[in-house]
Amino acid sequence: MTMRILFLGVATLLAASACTKADKGETTSAPAPSRARTAALTANAIAANPAAADSILNAGGYTPDGFQNLMYEIAADSAMSAEYAGARVR
Repeated sequence: MTMRILFLGVATLLAASACTKADKGETTSAPAPSRARTAALTANAIAANPAAADSILNAGGYTPDGFQNLMYEIAADSAMSAEYAGARVR
């Protein structure tokens, strides 16, 4: 049950970041979560259900190599690392 909740949470977060809404004829984007936070949520979902890692990565718009490169980018940036660590479930 927890794995499903995490997966649905990641899917909802990713969907929300792509949504737009019309306000008086203007289209505005919903505030997108940071890349570090999205990566942490994706990693949380993978940790909860390792057998579905490919599906989780695909749902997040990642390839395995792309996600690995993002992890290197996060590791090289102290602010992104702190945000990632704060969003990661242990």
